[in-house]
Amino acid sequence: MQDDLSVFWRNNERAHALFSDLLARAECCAYDDDFLTQLAAYRKESPDSERADIFAAQYLLAHGDAENAAVCGERAYRKRPVNYEVWRVLAKAYKVLGREFDSIAMQGYSCGLYNKPDRLSLDLTKDTLQEGLNRLSVAVGVGDYAPIAYGRAYLKNSAVAYRSDIFIGEHLPLTMPIGSERFWVAAYTEDAFLSDKSYMLSDVRHTDWFAGCGHRDFVFDLQKARECSGSTYIDIPKGKEVVLPLAGTEVMQELRIETENIDRVAYLGKWAFSYFRLNAPTTLSGAEGQTYAVGAPIVLGHSPHRKKLVLNILVDGLSWPVVRPHFPECMPQIANFFACGTIFNQHFSTSEYTYPALPAIETGRYPHHTQVFNGRDSHEIPHDYVTLSECMKDLGYYCAAPMVGGDGIHCGAMRGYDRLIKTSWKLSAAEACERAICHMEAFSETDLFLFLHVTDVHPYDAKDFKFSTTVEARLPLNERLFKWNQPTASVRLPNDEIYQQQFWAGLRRTDRHVGLLLSYLKAHYAEDEYIVNLYSDHGVSIFSTTSDGMADIIGENASGATWMIRGAGVPQGVVTDELTSIADIYPTLGTLCGFAVDPNIDGNLPAVFGGQERETVYTASMFPGQTYKLAVRNKTHTLRIQTNEVVDEDGTVDFADAIVATYPRGHEAQTGYEVDTPELRAYFWPRARKFVRAIANNGEFWPAMRAARPEWFGEDKKEHL
Repeated sequence: MQDDLSVFWRNNERAHALFSDLLARAECCAYDDDFLTQLAAYRKESPDSERADIFAAQYLLAHGDAENAAVCGERAYRKRPVNYEVWRVLAKAYKVLGREFDSIAMQGYSCGLYNKPDRLSLDLTKDTLQEGLNRLSVAVGVGDYAPIAYGRAYLKNSAVAYRSDIFIGEHLPLTMPIGSERFWVAAYTEDAFLSDKSYMLSDVRHTDWFAGCGHRDFVFDLQKARECSGSTYIDIPKGKEVVLPLAGTEVMQELRIETENIDRVAYLGKWAFSYFRLNAPTTLSGAEGQTYAVGAPIVLGHSPHRKKLVLNILVDGLSWPVVRPHFPECMPQIANFFACGTIFNQHFSTSEYTYPALPAIETGRYPHHTQVFNGRDSHEIPHDYVTLSECMKDLGYYCAAPMVGGDGIHCGAMRGYDRLIKTSWKLSAAEACERAICHMEAFSETDLFLFLHVTDVHPYDAKDFKFSTTVEARLPLNERLFKWNQPTASVRLPNDEIYQQQFWAGLRRTDRHVGLLLSYLKAHYAEDEYIVNLYSDHGVSIFSTTSDGMADIIGENASGATWMIRGAGVPQGVVTDELTSIADIYPTLGTLCGFAVDPNIDGNLPAVFGGQERETVYTASMFPGQTYKLAVRNKTHTLRIQTNEVVDEDGTVDFADAIVATYPRGHEAQTGYEVDTPELRAYFWPRARKFVRAIANNGEFWPAMRAARPEWFGEDKKEHL
């Protein structure tokens, strides 16, 4: 197929026949020597397929070899972590091996996505019960909105039941790398009475209204911390100072703090962090039976090997193709600041929305490698995919996100941060920038890596959304009332005037507040002491449509993202048309900050920073239940691909009969602009084939997964665009 340019994709018929034979044998539990012979032949035809490992695990389980079944299952899980058959074999293998928590997680994934198995198998002791239920709660839940648990597991009449809840005053049950504490969840409290929010959360934690909407603008404070009781010794090396975060689990909780010269009582708030500066070994003592959270000490002091400040600002949905012609007028303060840095004019997202895009930024890997694409799943990315925050933490930075959404927490993309101040939906630039300044003031004596995620620009469905009063008051009635009256995902919103005006209003608001932050930064840091990155995760659909009137979710306005950078080591006054991807932010910071970058990542160091210019950029939509869509761009043309079949829950799809067309840049998906030459095929097709090979299913699928989605794959399936 690699050299065949007559048809974009041909399935391997021999592999398909072998898969079908193995599937029939497995359904009859015919795990004999003939099964092994067929499996060997299938593996030869499809050496990279996780399906071969699933069959191998099934065979090994049938023959009582759970240990090697787990090895095969884990290999398959690495490739396809959102797959029902992978979960089934690993749940069984882990159960036999006594890895109960891991078995529970696999069962939980099946329960959450497919409502299977009907009966959970939990072998938990009194000591392991709560941890097991916590892991089950995360596994059955969705991938975002932590610490909200839409279905938290608990025992009711000795059986597992589920209810709305919050992980609060406890650890978030995620698997952290060796040496790292888990996030302990508190309510964000600043210039307020310590325990006030704990009263509210105690009342609403099990209510459906809080789980459904009440959490949208509630602010949580997640910090790396250990839970302690009794006495805790904090060692402070001579000549060093630290700031120690502490949180209580009771209202007005007394905690005795003793040093060589001090013996006093501090009062902690329930589920609220306070800070204490220590310069000598210290003993903390709590009342009997009371626990308290001790955050990781924030070590004060600067290093000449680090910048004093590295600041990443994610402006969600900031479409650079839309903004670029109006940049100095609509965002004058940001434009003025980054005029002394580098601005990328041809910057593209890997995805159409935040959930898969954010991990791509934080790991430098495409979504089909992180496998973070299905919001109904909550698996964690592998620990050897070292995140941006983990790299900065290893360099010695205090890593904090003064404003962050729920995306990236459950999957582990944010696991390197010491602190996450988290809100589900309302991520305003005004509040984010104020928090960032306060954070810079509080911790100016240490080197900081900060992340802000703001959504002022991001569009939301009009049916139940309050727009900016400026927008509502100035629009004529025919534009104020909506022509589009059905509930619509934000990535598919139409090009109505009210959405566009809300976008421009959000830009102005973002510029006002980010401009204040940038002014503070210039007043307190020298040019060689900081790096500021401002970027977006994707664009918006509201400024363009396809020829059939639908939103073009991978078009240039929707996938064209923003990236500008200024500071130490950054060329000044550069505006470049070099092609870049959001995955390139990771290796760029590696070069500028000095951490090692895995050569196997998908990100590329831009030529402007000493790397090699990209030939192509890739944007893909692999949303389950929708057709797979891919745009492969170079500087002159774009290859567009759309499958006929929809993407399964595990991210796989059949590329046979995919619709393939090439267009000049600026005329993507426009009827009559298609171009097709041997040269363009020779350039684009091998690149596109290589990109999608990891998710192409060769027409091979698992019947149980298809049967669970009749609206996608059954006779009554709907049209998916």
